[in-house]
Amino acid sequence: MGTPKMTKIAKTAATRREVPTIFKDEENKLQVTVTDDDMIKNLFGMKTRAAANGVLITGLGSLGGRGDAYYGMLTNMAIEMEPKDAVEAMLITQMTATNAALSYALQQMVDSPQLKRVEAFDRIANKLARTFTIQVEALKKYRAKAQQIVRVERVDVHEGGQAIVGDVTHQAGGGQNEK
Repeated sequence: MGTPKMTKIAKTAATRREVPTIFKDEENKLQVTVTDDDMIKNLFGMKTRAAANGVLITGLGSLGGRGDAYYGMLTNMAIEMEPKDAVEAMLITQMTATNAALSYALQQMVDSPQLKRVEAFDRIANKLARTFTIQVEALKKYRAKAQQIVRVERVDVHEGGQAIVGDVTHQAGGGQNEK
């Protein structure tokens, strides 16, 4: 008998991430076109449609009236960064909005002929850059917490005692399993 063959696990439709089409119509109203009802939920790695739709709406709103150029970036960052839950989805949309605002502030600073405006946009850009850095660190810390591993180096089992060898899972607050 030979060695078993390794097979790749195909992604199911539930884990596939696609971006919706987003545009403003003739009346300047925002339109979002999806291919299926779970598209936004899958995009943001979330459990419910309502929450995922809320993240998308607030994310798009945070881009402001001139944010049209960033709609694709907002949704594609979810593909790039692969959020696994609501917290990650919210942080990623906030980071995208902060980056867009920072880019706008820098553009205004560079293009302004007035020193006072340059100084004002420089202060704004610095605050936004610090905010972005804090958001990145928060996402890293959140993701690292989710991947913590506790390794027990030595276990003494005395006569009459019992030990479990292998992964141990328990219910954490909120009903999610943790190892």
